[in-house]
Amino acid sequence: MKGQQPAESPVEKKQTGTELSVKELWAEAAKAFEEICGESLQRGEVKGFDDVRRKIEDAGKASSYGIDAEEKSKWEKAKSVGLDSLKYLKLLVGAASQASSFIPIPSSAANIASSALCFVFDIPVAIQGYNDAIDQVFGEVSPALSQFAIYESIDNVNPLLIQKIHLVMVSIVKLCAHVVKYRQGRRRDRLLKKIKSIFDEDSGLSAEMAEFKRAVQQQRDVEGTVMLALVVDTRAMLLEKFIVFAKTTEETHQLVQETQKDVQGFRDDADRSKTLIKIRDTLGVPATVRLDANTTQTCTNIYERCLNRTGSWIWEHSSYTAWTAPNKDKETSHVLLLSGPASSGKTSASALITKRLEEQKGRTYVAHYFFPASTKKSDEEKTPVQSALKYMAFQIARVDATVLKPLGKACDAGPGVFRRSASLETLDTLWGELKIGTPGSSATYYLIFDGIENLPDRQTEMLLKFAFGPKLSEESAGRVRVLVSGSDDQFTNRQGGIVMSSALRIRMEEHNVPDMRIVVDEALTKRGMLEHAKPDSDQRRARDKIIEKLPQNVKGSYSRLQFGLDDVIRLLSTRTAARELDRMLDQPMSSHEAAIKNLQRSLTADEINELNELLKWVLFCNEAMTLEQLEAAMFLYSGTESLASLQFIIKNKYSAVLKLEDGYVYGQDGVKDYLQKDKDVLGKSSHSKERSTISMTITINNVDQELCGHFLWDLAHKAIREKFKFDFDAASPHSGLHSSSQAAITVDEFEANHTIIVRAFEYLGREPRDQTKAIGKYLIGWLPYHLGRLRQLEDEEKGDLTPAEQFDIGENLHKIFKDGQVFLRHRESFEQTWWYVDEMEDVQKWLMDSAVVRKLDKKWRDEVQRPGSLTRGYLKELVKIIVEGLLRNRSWPVQNAYGWIHGFMGVDKKLQQPPEAPKAEAETSASVGSADDIDWDHVSTWCQNFLELPDSELNSLWYERLADASFSQNCKAETVLSLYQRAIEKENSSWLCHRGLARSHFGQDRTQEAIAQAELALKEAEREGAIPKPEEKDIVELHLLLGQYAYTADDFQRAAEQYLLAYKSKDPVQARQGQLGYLKAGLGFSDAEATRQLLKGTFANDGEDTMLSTVLKMLARDIGHDDIVSKMFTVAKGDPDLLKAIVRAMEMATMIPTSNNDSNAEMVGDALYAEDEARGVLLYDRGVAAYRYKVSPDGTEAVSEALRLWRESYNLLSNVGGRNAFMARLEATTALSQHYFQEMVDGGNLDHVSALTKLAEGADSEVYYNDAVGFLGTVYALHGEKEQSRAALAWRIKQALQILSDDIPENDRMGLSLLQKTLEQYQDFENAAVALSFLGQGDLVTDALYFDLKDIVGEDGVDKERLLNEVTKLAGETIQVAKDKAPDISQQFQRIEAAVAYVSSLMDTAGTKLGPDDTHTDVEGSKGQGEGDKLAASAHSLLRTRLSALQQKHTHKIDVTEVSWYWTCDGRTSDGKQCENLSEFGGEFYHCLYCSNKDFCKSCLARLRAPDSGSEVAACNAKHRWLRIPPQGGPTYVGPKAKSAPVPREVRPMEGDEGILEICYDGSGGREIAVEAWKEVLAKEWGISLEEIRKEISKQTSNE
Repeated sequence: MKGQQPAESPVEKKQTGTELSVKELWAEAAKAFEEICGESLQRGEVKGFDDVRRKIEDAGKASSYGIDAEEKSKWEKAKSVGLDSLKYLKLLVGAASQASSFIPIPSSAANIASSALCFVFDIPVAIQGYNDAIDQVFGEVSPALSQFAIYESIDNVNPLLIQKIHLVMVSIVKLCAHVVKYRQGRRRDRLLKKIKSIFDEDSGLSAEMAEFKRAVQQQRDVEGTVMLALVVDTRAMLLEKFIVFAKTTEETHQLVQETQKDVQGFRDDADRSKTLIKIRDTLGVPATVRLDANTTQTCTNIYERCLNRTGSWIWEHSSYTAWTAPNKDKETSHVLLLSGPASSGKTSASALITKRLEEQKGRTYVAHYFFPASTKKSDEEKTPVQSALKYMAFQIARVDATVLKPLGKACDAGPGVFRRSASLETLDTLWGELKIGTPGSSATYYLIFDGIENLPDRQTEMLLKFAFGPKLSEESAGRVRVLVSGSDDQFTNRQGGIVMSSALRIRMEEHNVPDMRIVVDEALTKRGMLEHAKPDSDQRRARDKIIEKLPQNVKGSYSRLQFGLDDVIRLLSTRTAARELDRMLDQPMSSHEAAIKNLQRSLTADEINELNELLKWVLFCNEAMTLEQLEAAMFLYSGTESLASLQFIIKNKYSAVLKLEDGYVYGQDGVKDYLQKDKDVLGKSSHSKERSTISMTITINNVDQELCGHFLWDLAHKAIREKFKFDFDAASPHSGLHSSSQAAITVDEFEANHTIIVRAFEYLGREPRDQTKAIGKYLIGWLPYHLGRLRQLEDEEKGDLTPAEQFDIGENLHKIFKDGQVFLRHRESFEQTWWYVDEMEDVQKWLMDSAVVRKLDKKWRDEVQRPGSLTRGYLKELVKIIVEGLLRNRSWPVQNAYGWIHGFMGVDKKLQQPPEAPKAEAETSASVGSADDIDWDHVSTWCQNFLELPDSELNSLWYERLADASFSQNCKAETVLSLYQRAIEKENSSWLCHRGLARSHFGQDRTQEAIAQAELALKEAEREGAIPKPEEKDIVELHLLLGQYAYTADDFQRAAEQYLLAYKSKDPVQARQGQLGYLKAGLGFSDAEATRQLLKGTFANDGEDTMLSTVLKMLARDIGHDDIVSKMFTVAKGDPDLLKAIVRAMEMATMIPTSNNDSNAEMVGDALYAEDEARGVLLYDRGVAAYRYKVSPDGTEAVSEALRLWRESYNLLSNVGGRNAFMARLEATTALSQHYFQEMVDGGNLDHVSALTKLAEGADSEVYYNDAVGFLGTVYALHGEKEQSRAALAWRIKQALQILSDDIPENDRMGLSLLQKTLEQYQDFENAAVALSFLGQGDLVTDALYFDLKDIVGEDGVDKERLLNEVTKLAGETIQVAKDKAPDISQQFQRIEAAVAYVSSLMDTAGTKLGPDDTHTDVEGSKGQGEGDKLAASAHSLLRTRLSALQQKHTHKIDVTEVSWYWTCDGRTSDGKQCENLSEFGGEFYHCLYCSNKDFCKSCLARLRAPDSGSEVAACNAKHRWLRIPPQGGPTYVGPKAKSAPVPREVRPMEGDEGILEICYDGSGGREIAVEAWKEVLAKEWGISLEEIRKEISKQTSNE
């Protein structure tokens, strides 16, 4: 495997067999041309395409058509068609050339193709009738070739596609031959053919044209499947550098609110995406992460860098095979340790293992997390292990529906439920809340933690305790298996009782030699070194020796291997003798010595000093440094800006010691330890007071060194200076690490920390500058850390400050804290960070050191050293500025201000505690509890006491800002609202209070209250003398808020009015927001004509409005995109001009940004993500317009254009996350799959089955419904190919049976749903109907009053068997009474009321009394109750408890979302909105038998089948067939708890409608099948062993 593989890609092997076949193909083409028309293509006058173009343009110029203008016009048209064909033919050749490294294109190919076309137009005079022939032939060829314009923007073309392109080009050559042959015919024959058609003659042209069309279609199929396979198979995750959490926006906040409601069963992809987004946002996963990928983009990137065949030894390693064994022994550890030194290939191995596990069939799920090097120093991420677990849970929820559902429910409580301080106990609690590997599950989960050496020590210990703890080793034994990758020292000498001796282990350095040999072989081949050596030659022996010995010398380190490779290649680049190579290979390799030696020799003294400064920042800062930060730090050092970028300098000059990863700069592996060690050996430390030094420069010429040395010893009186000595090697040009400049590349931690402190003082002592802005946050935020570290190193005797240096620190601290000038001057930097309690104490320690402060102002010194409160000491001025800025004058940002104040309050509390009292963790570190635990009254009191304010000074502003701060901390709505209310009750309250109340109400779905408060805010803001005086953009913001709230409340007219006002804003961002809102609101108008006129006004500029392009991109990322665009197309479809204008605007918005546009050229990060998502979604929308409404650019065929746009959308969105990107990719897959499927159904063939297979191949590991898989299985089944249909669908059936066989009843309906839909696609309607019976919701009362023995709990002293019989008997009576009272199945609410009333009457008659917990108690005088009476009373209690729970779910009417299963409609209403109908009791619903997961209410199905009705339903196809789902609540639904289900008599088409099937049952006494027998029947039919599934589950259960 490739640990530190060279950056260049390996050269692909040439496929000689393919090359030969292509040459033969073109030779055959040339021969066929000559046989058809008698002309040879081997003539030499055609040099290229330009020659052909000139011949076509000049053709016929010398001829005269006389007065026959018509013939002249025809000839010009024929030439035009020929030039177009030439252009596209050139694109074809260009596309073929792109893959020449895979399929070398013969040099004759382009000449043959161009010469053939040249023959067609190379005529001296016009030939009557010939122009018509050209027009007819190339009139069909040219449009067919126009699709190849796409290759102008594609960099690499797949080899399979190239083969098809060659066939198209060869067919063109043959077509040209037939046209030339036609030209050669007699004039009389041509005139005769002109009357008919050139294709009517029997010369072979018609057959060749058919062959051409077939070749083009095959090419299109392969083009589609190849491009989509790149996406479906892609291992993408965008933009996952490392996890940055807690980033929320208004949009995601709305989305979480929208998805709070549980969507039962996740029956369609839109609901699934909403649930995944809710989980993603609640768990703090970045919005850029894809919703439909299996693993992380980081893992995919690492995997793709691994060379072929590396890591193959892992699969046979005993530890790996034991860890992955399906029926792992209980004694075998569930933890696999992947250990090794730095750069030994652990990360590559982790990625290879992750991908290997993903390929396993069945319910095996993998989650991968890589801790980057920046984790250890990250200031943003304080709990990386918790973040990793949450991210892993999201990964698993993407692919395991049994985790998605419960985790989605857990997320309904909001992010607070997962926000806990870092400890092992809370980690175990978090794991339980993530709902993974619950008891009874038949799934196996693998958690891959890679790079734990990059974690802080405390986090590493926590992760290992969790991995080896009882939560995983006992409660989830066998079901959850963990891989932990890290350096050897991470797994030794661990505190806290972690026993790792039993863990399985792979030591990378002991096994990676075979992988290294592959790397060496590949590197030599790539550079052409010793590549074609003859057997038994010196060159062959040298190559074998390098491959054999070099990996043995590097002790398992890829970085050492790379250094060794560089040396070997450098040696081979000269005239080298074999013995020199042997000498090099016999020496041990050092990772750094040679490289640093060479680097040092190449640098001047100034450059070395600059590098040493850079190394201090890179190696000893407390967080990973970005390039921008280091540029600012180096400006502080030198005071000048470099013309060359630091990125360029590092890559081209300092790469031996520094490296770049994802925009961060790190030291090369081992460099820090090596340079520190070297410095210690040389004794160069300049910070030891015990060591006095004298340095001088003496020039000596032609004098023996020894003689000179003795002379100087005598001169310096060596006897009295025992430590005075010379180091002759230090100045020697042959010394290991020193150049003649005397400067050395060294690092020293003490010196580095001191330097950073000095730079911080320099930064704070000057005015802010643009050049140093990027480093300001770090210098201020981590100044206490570096001061503390400097003191610690001094205590460890690793360095000492001189008195002058100590005084300098004291003087600079005095300058900072003596007054508020520094804080005010650098306010922007202080507003970006804050200090914790222990950091404030670190600064105080310096101020308590007399050596540091003895020369400072005595009054100030006494004040800061006075015992008591730090906030009244050196922090006083800072505290005052921040508290007043928060609560007195709105000058300090609320969120940052609270961070500072939280620390101030913590340090005061700590100092007030007795010395012996234990210090709470939250007081001394970054750990912070839940926001709901904040006591804002206490915060207010502390601030009031500090400022020494009376109660009368606590004005409206005070409470307004407290409310703002509580809102910023995501506190409970009640807390926020109460603070705003207190602010309003005070005099002179601000309009900002009402704005804050509006936002708080809206966050709680209290839209009308939000509107009322927003109106008050606007009214107050526009009032004369408003406090504070609003700016124009503040007023516009209020209009935008009102527009948003009105739109949410469906008051579209009011929303449009507010958005229109915002649309007129001078601020371009607000104007665009207003325009988008106005468009959305207008589409909600009930008057279709008014909406149409609004659209005409919006798109009046014919797509040339750049602001409109921006708005459309915003629309593409809007949460309501689907409904908005659907409504837009629905309204515009009756007006062709309007529809074209909309599509033109979308086309302009999807144009690729030009490189000369600075803003686009510099687009990176979130901006690039947003741009790609918007363009990709709009490309999909354009495809819909082309396919459904036939709107496409001039000259393009609509369906082909739609397919092209959908493919392009897929490619663009392949690495983009987000809900809309996910849905666009999903819908594009469905659209393409449905197109291929319908073409085959309509044509009665399997012509596109290969294209459909390619689309389906990437879905094997997904539990969710994939239309490509479903359509593939269905088309085979419709053609009677049952075996192939089973092959396509079998994995779904197996997963469903696994789910039904586990011990988690809550998952059964998921498995039954999967069975029902898959069996329908297999055309097994009888078994699909059985699955539907177990799946659907029966009568609610019957379902609620089903009892099993395990339900009889808490009834001590009662015979449970008798009680079960009694309650079952009474339940039957109650059910019958309810049905008699309400006979219609739609009367479920009435049945519940009737059942409750009947049980109440039973209880009244028996004298049963319920306690507060619904358990029965004895009534007065019942002490003499018999056993039968007690039994009845217990039965009454059980019945009443069940019915009370049912009543609570359905208080006034039946709430369909509270039943166990229901269906949602995938159709759209007549105005284009998503239908919101649910399958209600007694109502009809229809399920598509071809689509994987599409259901419709009766109205939407009618619109789907009659497109002219005014609705455009993209979810299905009018030519499909549907199954009528029996109404919920009917007797055919028995539920998953039932032991058997009815078997239908038949499933047949409804009378008069072949497109809809209905399930027909016999009456009472009809045939039934037991559930276990039914599963056996299915397993046998599909070749699945239920016994193996049961054994696997039993084995896991026994391990628990």
